[in-house]
Amino acid sequence: MENNKKIVHLIVFVSLLFLSIIGYLTYFQIFMAADVIDNPYNQRQWAREDNTLRGRIYDRRGTVLAETEVVEGRPRRRYPYNQLYSHVVGYSYKQYGRSALEAQYNRELMALTPESPVAHIKEQLTGDMIQGNDLILTIDHEIQRTAEGLLREKTGSVVVINPGTGEILAMVSKPDFNPNTLMEDWENLANDERSPLINRSTTGLYPPGSTYKIVMAAAILEDLHIVDEEYNCTGTINIDGYNLSDYGKTAHGPVDLIQSLVVSCNTNFARMAVELGGEKVRDTSRRFMLDRPLGGDLSITQSRFPYGNVIEPTELGAIGIGQGKVLVTPLHMALVASTFINDGVMMEPQIIRKIQSPQGRVLETRSPNGNRILSSEIAEEIRDMMVATVERGTGRRAALRGTTVGGKTGTAENATGRSHAWFIGFATRGEDQVAVAVILETEGQSGGVAAAPIAGQIMDIALKRGGEI
Repeated sequence: MENNKKIVHLIVFVSLLFLSIIGYLTYFQIFMAADVIDNPYNQRQWAREDNTLRGRIYDRRGTVLAETEVVEGRPRRRYPYNQLYSHVVGYSYKQYGRSALEAQYNRELMALTPESPVAHIKEQLTGDMIQGNDLILTIDHEIQRTAEGLLREKTGSVVVINPGTGEILAMVSKPDFNPNTLMEDWENLANDERSPLINRSTTGLYPPGSTYKIVMAAAILEDLHIVDEEYNCTGTINIDGYNLSDYGKTAHGPVDLIQSLVVSCNTNFARMAVELGGEKVRDTSRRFMLDRPLGGDLSITQSRFPYGNVIEPTELGAIGIGQGKVLVTPLHMALVASTFINDGVMMEPQIIRKIQSPQGRVLETRSPNGNRILSSEIAEEIRDMMVATVERGTGRRAALRGTTVGGKTGTAENATGRSHAWFIGFATRGEDQVAVAVILETEGQSGGVAAAPIAGQIMDIALKRGGEI
């Protein structure tokens, strides 16, 4: 009897071991397999690369942005426009791994997805190379080329989006690099203090400066009963012992909320932020997706609002003018600007239009998704204020003939002592509309002088594309 019990215990123990192994393998296959496949250190993946024609990457109108050619019997990735798409498409090298879309959509480009096992078996039996799937992007080549040309020789970022869909029409980060010569240039790129390998559009975190005043204006309009918008600006204000000044210490005189945004009055926005209080400022900031994922189909660093439940008056004053600890990405600020021209809805950013097989069969399409940030009535009021800012305020250099343009400039202080120049805004012409964010890093000039003219030219080109986008 005692021996029988021992045998039963042993059988139960062995059965539990088998069940544990089965459970782990099931968990691994369901939850971990994709990460292992995508890991750039997976040597089996690179071995497969030698027998795969990696899929092409196209812009929205069929311009080839990346393709694979066979050289001496081995596939080699080629980027026809050199540095133009270095931060959008990225690179794919055995020695240095992958970046950007080449990394994020590696499984699709390598046809590692299970949609065509029969085709893979056929290719293996015949000895033909495996054909990867193609990506069709939302990027417009002409807008991208224009934005890159205007940003050349500068440090910063340009992001252009369709406000109604969240589609990214152009995304440029400077300095950049040539992915075709990555092996020859790697050491210099890795040691370059300007960090040319970093995509400033999606991972660069900057103080938003006065561009953040449109977020504060939305909060103020929602709570006008607790904020007195009327103010006599003398050029400086003392908040809890700290002196805060307007740009150039300009005294704007009597101003209301609209005029404060038009002339970018720091002292009034700082005062109104203090009157709003920490809870309202924090809740509005987080509603505009700070400290929250933006969603969409790109890997994007979260913008930061690192304040707790209690925010001191001096900190509130700094937040009111986009300084302090608030940090944002240029892509995020393009989405913020688009919210006011899209009736208060912030769309999720989208860069993939569709994924298709080498034979042209559509495997996946993307649908736009958005989040309501504020009411359409409040959005319309802020939109009108942004239009007034371009018509008669700090954003005049972004104006376009025959076009409704709205925007907000920013001149953001930072540790270098040379201010960043910002412009975020939108433009509409007929039924076409576009939104943009431009930041010139350590430019040392105001956003109205340096960034606004670049934004205007880019929006003009985007609107001329019109129905083509």
